[in-house]
Amino acid sequence: MRWQLIIGWLLASGALFAQNLGGQWEGYLAQDGKTDTFVYRIQLQQSGTSLNGEAFSATADGQHTARFLLTGFWDGQKLILQEVEQIEPASPQWCIKYATLRAGEQDGIPTLSGPWLADGCTPGQLFLQRPVKTIQDTVVQEIKPTIAGKWTGTLSQSDRDYGFYFEVDLGPRGLGGSYIVSEGNGGSAHMDLEYTYDANSNELHFQEGSVVKKEDPAWPWCIKSGDLAYRREGSRLVLEGTWKGYIEGYDMESGPCASGALYLEKPIMTREIVQTRQAIAEPYQLENQRQIKVQRVLEVSSPNIRIKIWDNGTVDGDVATLFLNGERILNQHRVSKRRIGIPVTLSQTDNFLVLHADDLGDIRPNTVAVSVDDGEREQVIIVSSNLEESGAVMIKQFRVD
Repeated sequence: MRWQLIIGWLLASGALFAQNLGGQWEGYLAQDGKTDTFVYRIQLQQSGTSLNGEAFSATADGQHTARFLLTGFWDGQKLILQEVEQIEPASPQWCIKYATLRAGEQDGIPTLSGPWLADGCTPGQLFLQRPVKTIQDTVVQEIKPTIAGKWTGTLSQSDRDYGFYFEVDLGPRGLGGSYIVSEGNGGSAHMDLEYTYDANSNELHFQEGSVVKKEDPAWPWCIKSGDLAYRREGSRLVLEGTWKGYIEGYDMESGPCASGALYLEKPIMTREIVQTRQAIAEPYQLENQRQIKVQRVLEVSSPNIRIKIWDNGTVDGDVATLFLNGERILNQHRVSKRRIGIPVTLSQTDNFLVLHADDLGDIRPNTVAVSVDDGEREQVIIVSSNLEESGAVMIKQFRVD
């Protein structure tokens, strides 16, 4: 029954998404093993499941450009795009590309991403999203607070002195999934889960069902359940509470886990924040071929802060670079138990700190502890990045007018 519900939801969400594929999309195109990226924009018209339109591509410096005629087909889960003719220039001939793209979402903005290939050309990846200016104000002005969606945070356990990076993705009909990263043994794992939410008490109950994917096949994970209180706190939504569980392959009586606490949050996005994030993310994504995922929100009372980074678990050779508002403030640092402090002055209200993983070390993904100290308090969080996505923290200056 659970899988029937999931399949039904996927088909329903695909049908809804198919209604608004027409219009403009913009992003970048990359080739495997090459550092150069290309700007890529498309304009689509849709009739049922069929699409047609034009694509525009340019080198990163804008010196070379090309336009193509496009056709497409939406099968309810993925978009098949085919360039059928190069309109301009007459020469030289560019790659005539074929792409298979899946629909997604990043900070409330629809995305299309997936692999592309072309005869005689090195294949690669294509990422597109709706331009911020084309999204209705009612959607972006402030995304309505809701339980559904992706939550990120930390999970602690009473028998360990370090925390786990933890994500929960709450879908419709009480179904979802979780993702956990260990800084010790085990690596990472994905679980499915079910949840219920009581709007009167603002409490969410979740129960993981089974492990659907794990990095270390021999490692037994805890199957967790818990009750979390829901609240709004400044620029974030928060789920917080305790959890208990049992070791995979056992039950609560034969193999209980040490219990712990769970903290999750989701940023509340506004039009201004989305535009600021886009201005920072686009150059980074073009240069590094990775997406930025905002995981946490920190509020500070002073523009003069100190950022620290260290390994809060097993030192496994992680190498990381830090960007603040697009500027590199720490370059290819080998993370250890020693806390590296970086004094910075925030130049704007909404600031984005990006953890770029240069080397994932022995335990994937790259997971480090980061703290932000504004002189009044030090806030410590865990940030996770891999070679496809870079974790980010929104640092928001709190001002009293």
